[in-house]
Amino acid sequence: MELRVLRYFLVVADAESVTAAARQLHIAQPSISRQLSALEKDLGVVLFNRGAGSLTLNAAGRRFRPIAQDLVRRAEQAAETMAAAGKGEEAALTVVAPPATVAYLLAPFMAGGDTAGPALHDAIQEEPSKVFDTLLLSDADIGISTNPAPAPLESAFLGRTPVMAQVPADHRWAGRTTISLSELVTEPLILMTRANAARLVVDDAVNRAGLTPASVAETGSSAFAQALAAAGRGVCLVTDQARFDLRELIVEAPDGPLIVPLYAGWDAAHYARSAIHTLVDGLRAYCDQHTQRYLGLSP
Repeated sequence: MELRVLRYFLVVADAESVTAAARQLHIAQPSISRQLSALEKDLGVVLFNRGAGSLTLNAAGRRFRPIAQDLVRRAEQAAETMAAAGKGEEAALTVVAPPATVAYLLAPFMAGGDTAGPALHDAIQEEPSKVFDTLLLSDADIGISTNPAPAPLESAFLGRTPVMAQVPADHRWAGRTTISLSELVTEPLILMTRANAARLVVDDAVNRAGLTPASVAETGSSAFAQALAAAGRGVCLVTDQARFDLRELIVEAPDGPLIVPLYAGWDAAHYARSAIHTLVDGLRAYCDQHTQRYLGLSP
């Protein structure tokens, strides 16, 4: 099975026409038709529904399409990696992560300018619960989320990020650095929805302490939660750094500060696996420094 033929297959699948694909590829139509027939023979299945002047993928073709895309993508990544290696360059990796992780961990990590090892080329923002699904379906190289990566991905603990209570500058708690959970629940709380890991951590801590919040407002946006807090609507609990001149307080639960774990996940057979390991090591060290700076926790 040749990569060239897989590329022909993908172009025809998109164009739904051999004629249109031939024009796009600058290859004679009969040649493409022969290559597709040979591919079907090699696979032992028919991939297309052939109609008058058109080809559409059948069930087997639709199932084969993501496989072909993955094979072509891996080949292209391998070529890029080897070309970079030949020039003495490090691998450039793309990460999938929640917006807060991109903004307050990955972006500062890269902006530091003294990071050793592979560079992050791009970041795809995704909800924590969807990070690893997106990783498997995209060209990204590594995912970071609040849950361990599922099999068959390789997973590693990356670090911890604090859940901070944030209040306006004129709030009676604004001059403090910590707030107990029992004090916190006496105020109106602005929490993320239950799809967010910070919300789950807060709910778990409140339940284990046997407490009941005075009131709770929910939002799916951490920036909006902070805006509501700045408007005096309550105390927000988020992992984002403060905006709108809000003041941050460490939340002290009976068993310690509220923190959200972070995990990295990647394809165990990834062509740049060693580069990913180097990146994970660098991010883990940076994350430890970030957490210690806020909470004084040991790595």
